[in-house]
Amino acid sequence: MNKKYITSTQNATIKLAKELLKKKAARKKHGLFVIEGIRAVKEIPVQASIETLLVSETVDEAIYEDMEVKEALIIPESLFQTISETTTPQGIMAIVKKVDRSLDELTMQEGAYLLLENLQDPGNLGTIIRTAHAFNFKGIFMTKGCVDLYSPKVVRSTMSSLFYMPIVMDGEIEDYMTYLKDRDYIIYTTALRAEAKWTYDLNFEKNMVLVIGNEGNGVSEYCLEHTDYTMMIPMPGGAESLNASVATAVCMYEVIRQRRK
Repeated sequence: MNKKYITSTQNATIKLAKELLKKKAARKKHGLFVIEGIRAVKEIPVQASIETLLVSETVDEAIYEDMEVKEALIIPESLFQTISETTTPQGIMAIVKKVDRSLDELTMQEGAYLLLENLQDPGNLGTIIRTAHAFNFKGIFMTKGCVDLYSPKVVRSTMSSLFYMPIVMDGEIEDYMTYLKDRDYIIYTTALRAEAKWTYDLNFEKNMVLVIGNEGNGVSEYCLEHTDYTMMIPMPGGAESLNASVATAVCMYEVIRQRRK
């Protein structure tokens, strides 16, 4: 590993890291994003492509010296704090190559998938990705209206599950629905409608897709018109709704509970 000591705020990599953390357009332009924190950086799998490590001079070299990375920039703690977007920086971040998949590149597997339509909250998205990984969902489709997959808060919330979950982004709901139906996947959509069935009254044992909509507006009319089943979570306590990531976790648990038989 090549190590360099940098003190200038005008260094090109320092500027790049700041830009990647703040701007979706920069992440798209460069095909890169930032992962920050000791645990998060250590959990980056070997198949991921790390461009550069940025490390505070206060961090123990033993934490990163065995990582497979070409270059590490060692910088003053004060400079690291000006880059970081966390309240208590741990002194290490990695600039990593994005993995953007298209429908043409996806190999569908037997099992369950998620389709996220216009999900906006980064914490929700990150938690959903982590939960989908835990429950062995095979992949996630995200429409163009969803929050940026590689925003810092999403990346932190995934707790490295981002690297293990095939994710297709920036598609239209119509294209996703057609693609899935052509491959005989049954589509289940969460919606508060008269004809909706309770989650535990549906059968999730065949190849299927669970659709989750926008936090405020739910799923689109197109999605409702073309879904195979609409479903609701029983809430006998009387609350009007659940947080999107919680509702998704409850639905995914019922799916995996049935499929483990």
